[in-house]
Amino acid sequence: MRRVIKNYTNIEKRHIDLISAAFPEGFSDDDLQLLTMPNGQYLRALEVRTDDTVYLFRIDSEMMEVLEEATDDDFTMDVDSELPEDDED
Repeated sequence: MRRVIKNYTNIEKRHIDLISAAFPEGFSDDDLQLLTMPNGQYLRALEVRTDDTVYLFRIDSEMMEVLEEATDDDFTMDVDSELPEDDED
């Protein structure tokens, strides 16, 4: 199974359609995965699976704008928690 990471700069209409089909009422914090990047920063990602691919869509304010514009809806995201702070030693 392929694994693909997408963000707002490389998302296509077919990806937006996948997200809309998987989450027709929008998504919440419970639907997101919190990932730690190699540089220690965190990001939120929404997982959508197809028969042959697992997509992780990076969810940030830019991606929300793309989703809202592409769907002509107020695509909602109920995210009530902040990302963890980076630990500084």
